[in-house]
Amino acid sequence: MASPVSTKPRRSPPPHMSREMGRLIADLARRSGAMDPRLIEHWPDIAGENLTRMCRPLRLRTHGRAKSLEVAVPNGAAAMQVQFRQKELIDRVNRVLGKGTVTRLLIRQTGAAGLAAAQKPAYSQPVMPVDAETPKPMTAGPVPETVGASLERLRRLIATRGGSGEA
Repeated sequence: MASPVSTKPRRSPPPHMSREMGRLIADLARRSGAMDPRLIEHWPDIAGENLTRMCRPLRLRTHGRAKSLEVAVPNGAAAMQVQFRQKELIDRVNRVLGKGTVTRLLIRQTGAAGLAAAQKPAYSQPVMPVDAETPKPMTAGPVPETVGASLERLRRLIATRGGSGEA
């Protein structure tokens, strides 16, 4: 009887895609500064009623050893209020995300449109209010004396130099 033919051992299956995708997504989120979903979900509880109306979280950034939370505010007055309560806000964020997660607060003035639109990035174009008055074209109205006198002098000067005299 002939000996059985030896073959290669059976291959192991490829790793599950979820394991590799989890690592990839975690790395991308870390590099892009993606916002922690817990922070978005609990922002009204973290910031409180007043600060929630004044600011919203944009992203988490890392600068060396410092970890910063970037928040959007509509104007300078709101930026001052948020800056005044900065320490309190950082402490509240760290209670939710874990000790030492945020060490600094970066305040970005994005205008009212940037604060209202949670999905738009901070660098979005400014939005002009719909009810803003558009500049009106200048209409021919009464000419001030000085301008009228200047035009008359110009007409005379053109007429004396050989022009038609009509301006």
